[in-house]
Amino acid sequence: MPAPRNSAPQPTAYLTADRESDNAIPSINLGKRYGPRRGDPEAIRSSLDGKICKMDNDISIKVEYAEAGFKKSFPGGGLPLGSTTSGLAGRKRRFTGRVRLCGALAVFLLHLISIAAYSSDAPRFNRNLETILRGEIPDNLSVSVQVADLETGRVLMEKNPDHPLIPASTMKVVTSAAALHALNPDFTFLTEALVENASGSSVGNLYLRGYGDPYLVSEELYALTRLIREKGLEEIRGNIIVDDSYFVPDQPLDENEQLGYRSYHAPYGALSLNFNSLKILIHPGDKPGKPARVAIDPISEYAVVKADIKTVKGSKPCQANIIKETTADGQEIIKLEGEVGIHSTTKGRYVNVATPSLYTGEVFKEFLLREGIRVTGRVVRGKVPSNAVLYAEFNSRPLSLIVYWLNKFSNNFMAEQINMALGAKVLGPPGTREKGLSVIRKYLLSCGIAPDCFSLSEASGLSRNNRLSASALVRVLLVAARDFSYNSEFMASLGVSGVDGTLKEKLIDPGAKRRIRGKTGTLRGVNALTGYGMARDGKRFAFAVLVNSKEKGAGFINHADKIVRQIMDVPMNGR
Repeated sequence: MPAPRNSAPQPTAYLTADRESDNAIPSINLGKRYGPRRGDPEAIRSSLDGKICKMDNDISIKVEYAEAGFKKSFPGGGLPLGSTTSGLAGRKRRFTGRVRLCGALAVFLLHLISIAAYSSDAPRFNRNLETILRGEIPDNLSVSVQVADLETGRVLMEKNPDHPLIPASTMKVVTSAAALHALNPDFTFLTEALVENASGSSVGNLYLRGYGDPYLVSEELYALTRLIREKGLEEIRGNIIVDDSYFVPDQPLDENEQLGYRSYHAPYGALSLNFNSLKILIHPGDKPGKPARVAIDPISEYAVVKADIKTVKGSKPCQANIIKETTADGQEIIKLEGEVGIHSTTKGRYVNVATPSLYTGEVFKEFLLREGIRVTGRVVRGKVPSNAVLYAEFNSRPLSLIVYWLNKFSNNFMAEQINMALGAKVLGPPGTREKGLSVIRKYLLSCGIAPDCFSLSEASGLSRNNRLSASALVRVLLVAARDFSYNSEFMASLGVSGVDGTLKEKLIDPGAKRRIRGKTGTLRGVNALTGYGMARDGKRFAFAVLVNSKEKGAGFINHADKIVRQIMDVPMNGR
């Protein structure tokens, strides 16, 4: 028998001709695996023993299916020509008949039978899964499901496992596993400060160069500023020049809605700060009719806020329309219009930035000024020249912790930054989305996943053009679990049911809490859940459930969560 793909049992059909009489046709073995499993596993679940016997120039094809204590025989693999039934389990129901066929046609029919047959190594718990799906999946939904024993890799249950569907944010499982595998959990991202024309405590230009740190936040940029101050710098006579050339800047791919000001539409770049978003704080005025007080965090000259928000009676939460504009010199104008109740709490709105490197540079300049360092020039974009000297550097937190936040809270920005860093590190700078995806595709193939089980458009799962099958996700989970170099960090990054991450409010009942470590995926008309689980009887398994609506304009659905909850109650040990 051929080696099973993805370490999981595959449906095979072996048709043999045994000598049952002196004129039998001996030693005909048509055993063959007929491609990926795409049929309905409920159709035929039992072992196949096909026998061809030659009798008086006729050919009788008998196919026996052993199931539930009785046998069924179908002549030629087709509809019964005659039958006798007992009606009692454990007895034989036999259908016999003859068809007069030429030998070639008989072999052809056997070929058809073998395609339809679901062999004895069909997953043991498919009946349980079929029962679950019948209750949860209406006709307007497509599903791909696979559950595998975490220790042996043997498939326990599945439905359309190789059928690729939109994975939504379960794509982040693939991105993070590929990154941990290629870069190692202790990999860090570097941010450098370089100078030229240094003279004592004064320098000419200061260069700030980034290498794609997905988690460079204000506190860490301020730490770099303190390092520079501790080295004795007091004056920058020239400009602060920001260098983001390690990546080719890019925008999110989102077919769900037009790119706008929201934080999850933040652009990507090698020199980025605060996930390339800034926070606008809106406080009610002193009394109704007065304008609201508006502040920006972090403070810098990157953006100017023009607010027309009036304070009204009551506790109405702030409702504001946001419009962004960018001037010729790169400064952003953020316009706010709306109203807020005088008794409402302070409201924070996150807005993405158009030019990440300038945003980072302006905040950096503000931090330098706070530390008492004089800055004569402006913040401009450029590249570090060959004569520049390294002055200070900051290493990010390790990749293992970055992946932790990526998966726990499904951060699209971090996924894309890691993807571009993968491309730059493995294939050489500048990092691009396509270079990173090329590395991820190679990783999937190295896991033994067939090319037709996935199609990648971007790394976060935001795009509806991504495709992953349940078997591909399960294979990634099994490979990651067995790789000692990163398995602990990978598993720790997944949300814990009823406890944290995107699973904090899911699977919270006592029978499910803490029994799933997984990654959710949600878009309109898409619901997915993948990860590791423990069944009611203690069996540990890897799983993936993807559900897609067949209807355009579908709303949000939650069928995958419900399916996983019922899978957890299937007793999988001792059978």
